[in-house]
Order: sequence, then C-alpha cells, then structure tokens
Amino acid sequence: MAKRKDPGTSDGYFRHTWTFEGKRYSVRAKDEKDLWRKVAEKQRLLESGMITTTENTPVKKWFSDYLETYKRVSVTPRTYEQLVAYCRNYIFPAIGNTRIKDVKPIDLQRIMNGCAGGSSSQANKLRNLIRGAFKQARIDRVIIYDPAEALQLPETKSGTHRAITTNERKHILEVCESHRAGLWVLFMLYTGARPSETRAALWQDIDFDRRIITLHSSKTDFGDRRVPCPDVLYSRLSAAQGEGYIFTQPTTGKPHTKTSMRQMWETFCRAVDVNMGAKTFRGAVVPETSVIANDLTPYCMRHTYATDLQTAGVPINVARELLGHKTIDMTSRIYTHLSDQAFTDAAEKILHFERQQDLGKICRIG
Repeated sequence: MAKRKDPGTSDGYFRHTWTFEGKRYSVRAKDEKDLWRKVAEKQRLLESGMITTTENTPVKKWFSDYLETYKRVSVTPRTYEQLVAYCRNYIFPAIGNTRIKDVKPIDLQRIMNGCAGGSSSQANKLRNLIRGAFKQARIDRVIIYDPAEALQLPETKSGTHRAITTNERKHILEVCESHRAGLWVLFMLYTGARPSETRAALWQDIDFDRRIITLHSSKTDFGDRRVPCPDVLYSRLSAAQGEGYIFTQPTTGKPHTKTSMRQMWETFCRAVDVNMGAKTFRGAVVPETSVIANDLTPYCMRHTYATDLQTAGVPINVARELLGHKTIDMTSRIYTHLSDQAFTDAAEKILHFERQQDLGKICRIG
C-alpha cells in the first residue's frame, strides 16, 4: 500500500517503491490513483524491456525513458512536446552520448549557460527538467550522486529587451537563409538597428566601397549614426542591391508600416518555431508543439548586437555611438556583467593553472 510520509518531513507526495530483477524503482504522485497509474506504466515498460537502465546508459536514453515514464502521464501534451524540444535542442547535442554516471555538474551548468540573456521562463523549465531527470535517476539508484543538485540559473531577462540565446541564434540564422524576412532580421542583428530605423533605411545609405551603413534615428537626439557592415550582411545586401527603400512590402513595393513589419515578424517566428521542432497542421503551428519563446521580438536582435559588442571588447563609449544611445548610462545597463559562459571559461582557466602549479610543486618535492 502506498504511504504518504509524515507531513513534517515530506513534500506531501504518495510514493511506491518496489524491486524488479534485483533493482529498486520508485514512483511518486500527488494522489493515490495517479500513483498506481504511474506504477502500472512503469512496470509495463520494465517488463517489455523498454527500460533497461544502468549507470552506463547514455543520457539520451535515460532522458527519453524519464519523459515517457514520468512526464507523459503527468503533464499536458503541449508541455510534454516542449520538454522533448528542450532535450533535442539543449541537452542531447551537449551530453546525449555521455554515460549518465559520467555527467559532471559543470557539463550541466554549461547547458544552462546557453540560456543566458534569454527567457527566464524557458531557463526555469530547462533547469527543472534536468534536475528532475537526475533526481529520479538517483531515486532509482541508477546513479549514486546527483550532478544537477546545485544547478544554477544564468542571468535571464523578461520582456522585449534581451539578447537571443545561442540556440535561438542557431535557428534564426538557419531560417534567415531562405525566409523573405531573412535580410531584414540579419540587418537588425548585425547593425543594431531599431525596427523603426529599418523602415527608413535606403539603399543610398549604404557605402558599399567602405562597407559602412548610415542609420537615421528618430527616437533620440543622437541623430544619424554610422555602423560597419560585416561580411555576412555585406554579401546579402550586395546580392539584393537596388534603389529606394531597402525593405518594402512584397505585394505593393511600398515602404513597410508598423503593421506590415509586425506581420512579417510573425511569419518569421513561425518559421523559426518549425525549425526548432514545432509541428504544423494546414499551414499553422500546432499550439501544443510550439517551443519558441513568447518574448522573442525584433528588439532582441538589437540587444544581441549590443551584447556582441561587449563580448568583442568594444569600448563602452564606442558602443554608445554604434547603438545610438542618448546617454552612456543606457549603454552601461548592457555593459555591466560578464556572460555566464565567460565566467565559467575564466574559472576553468584558473583551475587549470592552479592544478599545473600544484603538479609542479609535487614533482619538485618528489
């Protein structure tokens, strides 16, 4: 019979633990009916041979088993598809083939750091997935040590002013290769232009010989500013070179309005969502399979440009001019923190140096 542990020392869940072929398994649920359903499903998978987990099992297999056994019956179909997408986009590329017993805390922290600057909601969901899977592996005695126990959230942002994540960038660039909005998105990503500035951008504003683009700002008193045109953007602009406005409505040839640009962004996000794994039905994304962040906006491209300037070591006063900020205080809000990945890399270098120093001392003593 399932027992609820003492409320003073428990999380209030029903639990059932049993042994199968010499190995202990444990299942928990919020109510007894749900508990026995989970137990029956787990037992079915064990007897069918679908779960044959040992400490040498690859992370990809364990997470797949974990989702199938513990999550499919306890979350909505949409949430389940999102969890599958997190595995496919974040976890499996990094440690999918690693034996579960060989996963180190730093491996998992690197995965989390890929969400730095992105959606706080997505970062939380990813961490909960990782921690839940490894906690269950420890409960099932697949591993004796939980590497996700102290997993930390990177700095994230809510709202429109955030940089895109490494994973988002990968999919955005892939979609930019063929989508009609691709040049527009690349223009914002590699110049830091505001959406309103792209609506006013003219072909004559581009100096192809010097590879310089002049942006006309109506938002601040900073006025016009010049930004360099990187190779990846230069090649796309050169191929599309024309007259008049750079970005026009495809049906009328007229300059974009706020509404037409919003519509173009929506079609672009749909393509990115599909590229990330969302499914479609009759041309529309199936809502429960959507994985794209709700706070991904055109302004994220501009914020990413600012973050890239910081990462490249561009002085803050130069960044202010390139971004067209009225005051340097606005730029300093972005130029205040090292990225989590940069911090991790620095920590690794320090640890490596210290190990080498310690090894040298040991060799001299010997």
